[in-house]
Amino acid sequence: MSKIVSSPQDSEMLDEYDFSQGIRGKYFSRYPNNNLPSLRGIRYLTDGQGRKTAALLDWQEHRQLWEQTLETINNPPEFSFLVNPDGVKAAVFIDFKNHLEIWRIIYDRLVLELEE
Repeated sequence: MSKIVSSPQDSEMLDEYDFSQGIRGKYFSRYPNNNLPSLRGIRYLTDGQGRKTAALLDWQEHRQLWEQTLETINNPPEFSFLVNPDGVKAAVFIDFKNHLEIWRIIYDRLVLELEE
């Protein structure tokens, strides 16, 4: 004998799972074209085909964000820093191939700041 399973009512859905007002593919078209929002204190490095492969994170502007991000990562990899003539850190080199997890966290936080 089979059991009758009632389908959940819309009222049973938690608000955070209700995507009825969402726009499908809102940002999707930007990614293939590297048409991402400009972020203050970020400079991108590109390959021969114009694809963004790395970023320079301005140390003066984003030092706190950088340090907070590293605290959330277990065993963070080593990074290269650009220094000014006085030997003071000026920027962090973030290679997307080797540091993608960290870049995603930083990028998401910077984009959220833009939307606020």
